[in-house]
Amino acid sequence: MTWRRKHFDSLGVKVRRAQLALERARGVGEVNGVRVVVDANCHLVAVSVQDEEALLAAYRAALQDLAPQLDEAMREVRADSRFTSVSARTEVDSARLEAERRQCAEEYFDSVRPYGLEGLW
Repeated sequence: MTWRRKHFDSLGVKVRRAQLALERARGVGEVNGVRVVVDANCHLVAVSVQDEEALLAAYRAALQDLAPQLDEAMREVRADSRFTSVSARTEVDSARLEAERRQCAEEYFDSVRPYGLEGLW
């Protein structure tokens, strides 16, 4: 193995270690009974509150408030027949892919079912 190859392989190992550490990294904040967990990409991973029903109600209200804005933003695009055609094709393709995925899963589980769950490990 050349020096250059070893050099880049060792860098690759370091990068992979960093990636794994970043995947596991979580930030936790708690304020006034609200607990929030974020990942390394600053995405919200979990929220815990004392009154979870109020949180869910506020979330649903925000979605209802957002819906007309999304509809208005997409109105012109949806009115174009080319979009309708592409959208219909995408729905057909999605349905076909989902059916194929389910078929593959059914075939797999049918093949291992005679062996019981132990056959899966």
